[in-house]
Amino acid sequence: MAIDNSDIHHGDFEKIACIVFVSITPAFLIARFASRILDKQVGNDDWASLAAFIFTMACNIQTLVAIAHGWGRHKLNLNAEQLRICLIFHYGFQLTYKLAVGFNKASILLLYLRIMPQRFYRVSIYSLLAVVGLFAFATVIAGIFQCIPVDKAWNKSKPGHCYNLVDAWYSNAVFSITTDFLILFLPMHMVYKLQRARREKFLLYAVFGFGFFITFTSIMRFFALKSAKNPDTTYDITSGFWSVIEINVGVIVICLPPLRTLLSRQFSFFNRSRSRTDGGPYHAHSDEPSQLVTIGGSGPRGQTRKKGEPDDSEEELVTGDNSVRVMDGSILKKTEFVISERGVREGDVDDQRVLKPWENPGR
Repeated sequence: MAIDNSDIHHGDFEKIACIVFVSITPAFLIARFASRILDKQVGNDDWASLAAFIFTMACNIQTLVAIAHGWGRHKLNLNAEQLRICLIFHYGFQLTYKLAVGFNKASILLLYLRIMPQRFYRVSIYSLLAVVGLFAFATVIAGIFQCIPVDKAWNKSKPGHCYNLVDAWYSNAVFSITTDFLILFLPMHMVYKLQRARREKFLLYAVFGFGFFITFTSIMRFFALKSAKNPDTTYDITSGFWSVIEINVGVIVICLPPLRTLLSRQFSFFNRSRSRTDGGPYHAHSDEPSQLVTIGGSGPRGQTRKKGEPDDSEEELVTGDNSVRVMDGSILKKTEFVISERGVREGDVDDQRVLKPWENPGR
C-alpha cells in the first residue's frame, strides 16, 4: 500500500509558530532579567518567569521534534515507530504545558505582591497562588497517570485503560480562563481605587491590560479543543497550536512590565521623571542622598538612594510617582527639599507645610 504524502506539510503552521517563538521569546526574558539586574530588583516573580520560560521552551522543542517525526500527518501514513515517538512527545508536552501555565500565573501573582501592600489584595493574591499551585500539581500528577500502565499513553496496543483526556482538558481550560479573569481583575480594581490623574490611570489600565492577551489565547484554545475529539490524533493539531501560542504569549506578556527601567535608560519617552507632576509645584532636588519614608509615618527605613540612580520600577508605575516605592510590604515615599542660607526653598514636600525660619513657634 502506497503512503499518501499529501499531508506532509499539514503541520507546518504549528512548526512556524514554534520557530518564531523560539527565536523571540528568549529575548524578552533576557531583557526582563537585564532590567531587574540593572535595577537590583531580582525577585521571586522573576524566578517564576524563568521556570515558565524553561517549560515553555520544552513545549516548543517537543513540538518541533514531534513534527519532524510525523506530527500533523494522518496516523495511517506513519509507521509504528513514528507514531510511538509522536505520542511520547505528545505525552511530554501535556506535562510541560501544565507547568508552564502554572508558573506563568504564579509569576504574575508574585509581581502583584510587590505592588499591592493592602491586606485585601495580599490575602487575595496568596489565596490565588495556593489555588493555582495546587491545581497545577494535581493536573501534572493526573497527566502522568492518565493511563494505567503509564506507557499505554504512547503504546495504545498495550492492555490497560486511560481516562477521557478531552474532558480533562476542557476542565483545565475552564479553570485557566477563570483564574485569568480573577488575576486580571485584581490590578484593575486597585487602579480604579487610586487617586491619580485620569491619564495615569489609563496608562496603568493599559499596562495591566496586556494580560488580556493571555486570556484571549486561553479562550481560543478552549474552542479549539473540539479538534482533540478527532480519533486521528496526530493529524488534527489545532488545539496544540493554540497551546503553543498561549504559553509563549504568556511568557512575553509577563516580561513586559519590568522592561520599563531598561527602556527608560535608552528612550526618554519611557522616563517618567519630570519637573512637574499634575500641574503641581516645582520639584527641588538635592545632591544629598534622599531617605525613603513610609507614608504611614513610621519614619525612615534606613534605605538611601543618591540622585541620578535608577528610580523606575513597576512599584512607581502603580503609585504614579517616581518618588514612591514599595519596600517590605509598605509604600515608601521620598521627601526632597533644599535648605539654603535663606531658609527652605519651596518645592514638592508631599503637601506638608514647611515652616519658614521666622515662623518657628519655638522662637
